[in-house]
Amino acid sequence: MESVVGGSLVFEKLLKKETVVESATFTLIFLIIERVIQTIRGIVFARMLGPSELGVYTLSFFLFSIMVTFARLGIPSCYGRYIPQYEKKGLVKGFFRKSYLLAVGSGVFFTVLLLFFSTPISELLYSKTQYSHLIILCTLSILPFVLYENFLASFNGLRVFKVGVLMRFSQFLIFTATAVGLIIFYPKAEVVVATNLLSYILVSFVFGFIIWKYILHSTVQKIEIHEENFYGKILKYSIWFMAVPIFDNLFNYTDRFILNKFLGLEEVGIYSTGINVSNLILMFGLVVGSIITPSLSHLWENGEKHKVVKLLNLCVKVNIVFLLFISVIISLFKEKIVFILYGQPYMESVSVINILLIYSLLSSTYWTIWGYTSMIEKTYIPLISNSIGFVCNVVLNYILIPIFHMKGAAIATTISFIICFVIINIWMFREGFKISSTTIFLYLIPGSLIMGNIIMSIILITLVAMIIKTNLIISEDEKNIILEQVRKSVSKYRTA
Repeated sequence: MESVVGGSLVFEKLLKKETVVESATFTLIFLIIERVIQTIRGIVFARMLGPSELGVYTLSFFLFSIMVTFARLGIPSCYGRYIPQYEKKGLVKGFFRKSYLLAVGSGVFFTVLLLFFSTPISELLYSKTQYSHLIILCTLSILPFVLYENFLASFNGLRVFKVGVLMRFSQFLIFTATAVGLIIFYPKAEVVVATNLLSYILVSFVFGFIIWKYILHSTVQKIEIHEENFYGKILKYSIWFMAVPIFDNLFNYTDRFILNKFLGLEEVGIYSTGINVSNLILMFGLVVGSIITPSLSHLWENGEKHKVVKLLNLCVKVNIVFLLFISVIISLFKEKIVFILYGQPYMESVSVINILLIYSLLSSTYWTIWGYTSMIEKTYIPLISNSIGFVCNVVLNYILIPIFHMKGAAIATTISFIICFVIINIWMFREGFKISSTTIFLYLIPGSLIMGNIIMSIILITLVAMIIKTNLIISEDEKNIILEQVRKSVSKYRTA
């Protein structure tokens, strides 16, 4: 396996490229550990902060996500697409240097700009000015987070996901340990926001040094890129990935923002626990998407476009079946999960979990397939579909929340995302992503989550039996692809 590192045998071994199964294994192991710890952290936050202060914390992170989406300019999205291209030319160091310079400049600009508007932003978000100090802390987190995202995308683009996982997990542990330790003594939202800032500073410094020392100073790749309009090309590609997360974040927090307008911060806190439970399944699709994009980009660059479509269909199928299994388990035990983990004050959130599980499952699948828009370099497609979904979400939340309260928010969000999901699939089909009939069939299966525990369990058991006993859902060729990837990874470690 090749490496872009020079000067250290330890880091040459650490930064060797991985197979898809290796990447998935590293990522999923840490993902499981992370999810367990994250659940415990969420329980501590919910119990120590209480519903109202949890609502303050939730909205502060909504603001942070919007801020950093503007500041990073979508640049991290370029790494999975362009690193294989520039690495093939021997110019990956030059690509990193130019991209990092652009990222730092953008981060500094937005930090300085938003510091001047902390008070009016607090008024807009909370209808109060007393939270302006939270806005300042969020603003100061912009540059560390932008650097963190670019360094993380660099490792993933180089297909050394184990280092990316280590980086993400380090930030996660520092944030969790510090926040939980401090919140016990001072249960306020600003503690959580401040420790988030600290974690990004520390992790960006350490892993930034690794990139500077062992990649940017290696002799394997060249520095100079003699390419006209490099930044124009990068921004033309990435700008859509700035706009898409903006609408994605607006979409994700529309329900809570409008809930606060109609019902208050306490309802936001309770509803957020329902989202936390349903989102236990969401990260799998994000992981699959981030893992397969560089590998698919490599295949695409080699002209194997048919194979890209075939693998994407397989990833979608595996994603849906795996997450449906987890969703059914969550649905069967949702009352006990909420009561044991969060306590009696949050039991009202049980009513929205099954509805939100449909949204989370389809959202996970969405993040698996949208990498195809990167391959064809039409990254405006998710922007348009997300924009339509966002408008629908605003309208439906304003209509349904006054009638159905929290359940209305969940229904509005799920229906709006289904509209967005249908649009992007139709558009991608017209662009050459031939969605198989079995993939379309599996798209319909998440609807069983609102049919009651007995019916959805029967559907899941039947689906699993069909996969094992027949080739109707996953073909024999697709099963062989999975087995071949597993054999490659096992063989590599046996010979290591």
